[in-house]
Amino acid sequence: MEPVRPRRGAIAGLVATTLCFGADPVQSEAPFEALYREAYNRRLQEFGREHPDTVASLVRLGALLAAHGRAEAAEPILRQALEAQDANGPASSATLLALADALSAIGRNSEAEQLYGRSLKLAPSGRQSAMTLLKIARFREVGGDTDGAREAYAQALERFETVTQLSVNDLRARAAAMNDLGLLLEAEGDLPAAEEAYRSSASAHELAFGVGHPATAAVRANLANTLALRGEGADAAALLEQSLTVMRVAVGPRHREAARLLNRLGEVYETLGRFDEAEEHYLGALAAWRDPSPSRGLVLADLGRLSGVRGDAGAAQQTLAEAVRLLESAGDAFAIDLAEALQSYGSALRSLGRLDDSESILSRALSIRERRLGSFHPDVALSLVGLGGVLHLQGDLDRAGPLYRRALEIQERTLGLEHLEVGETLYNLAHLQRAIGDSDGAIESFQRSARILSIAYGPDDPFVGEIRAVLRSLR
Repeated sequence: MEPVRPRRGAIAGLVATTLCFGADPVQSEAPFEALYREAYNRRLQEFGREHPDTVASLVRLGALLAAHGRAEAAEPILRQALEAQDANGPASSATLLALADALSAIGRNSEAEQLYGRSLKLAPSGRQSAMTLLKIARFREVGGDTDGAREAYAQALERFETVTQLSVNDLRARAAAMNDLGLLLEAEGDLPAAEEAYRSSASAHELAFGVGHPATAAVRANLANTLALRGEGADAAALLEQSLTVMRVAVGPRHREAARLLNRLGEVYETLGRFDEAEEHYLGALAAWRDPSPSRGLVLADLGRLSGVRGDAGAAQQTLAEAVRLLESAGDAFAIDLAEALQSYGSALRSLGRLDDSESILSRALSIRERRLGSFHPDVALSLVGLGGVLHLQGDLDRAGPLYRRALEIQERTLGLEHLEVGETLYNLAHLQRAIGDSDGAIESFQRSARILSIAYGPDDPFVGEIRAVLRSLR
């Protein structure tokens, strides 16, 4: 039995939107470049190359070029300024930051991070240090240093708290930082901490942008995603309904950002067993992507999974095969979503009795999730349970057992001992223990499973009754 796990990638566009609203467009030319160059040349002639005023003018010219999308031209100018300052004493924080920004813009993140670190020593507190720490956090996250990124986000947020009066831009940067921290924590599988970060970010977005701003709606959608992952589907649906209302007003009911939320809401309704509403939302989202694209693949993956949940494995297999093809065309950018589609595709193949094909597809899904999410994430546990189930059906109990146990360990640590998915994994493990003659282990696992599932489904649910009947036969 495999629960539906909502997909983060379905609202990936909204995450980006959260961080971009209000940003100035990048321009290809610096409108005052000639004036800045003239000012530098005058100071050069009057004071000489090493004079602080000449160097400061050079820094302003380089920063102007970098700010207008000409980072490659800015780098040698700013490096010249930095060398001049280093030769005569400590470099200024402004020079270090300007050169770091230019290097970051051309993808030289390691060099940029070193310069940001130097600037922190010159300005260890206040707004500037907070903004610098945010840049360091994002570099570390991109580089895979999640512990370092989390530490830098936390330090940045602490620095913001020390600023007496935050500007509007400061408030927006702080709100975005909380959202980024939530995304990082969710990706690591720390859902309680992610929920806390998203709630803080939602409050900060309301202050910085307003309640009805699409950026605020996007963060609420991220919070809803975490609530859904934690099994709080009703609360998640309510938040998504609010976000969808705001997004439709802001960008129009047929806009693709609204369609992403529509699809996301369909996923939550599916977890709640409200399948007709889920299908209605999926089809509404599909209308926004008529041409072949990864986004269309996302929605087809949901529709295919829903067909499988409803028992139509043939329709599920056909729809999911198309979804996988579209998501594969996007390369690594949609890897996590591809893993979700492969998971559903493997389940459909298993229902059709194609166990060897199912094992191959589910193994691929597990591999992608381990590579992208780490070895201790709830989605990895879901893949372990699915693959273990196929091996179980094939009679390969020696390989299935360790997969179930590893999944159970992940779920208990990331989701909690009483979570629905823990109960479902225990159910699978109990049947395996029974098959290998471990009656004591089977009884313990069935008992825990019955207790958890009776809370989730109700004590009179037929499935819970089946477990109790098995328990009676084992005693």
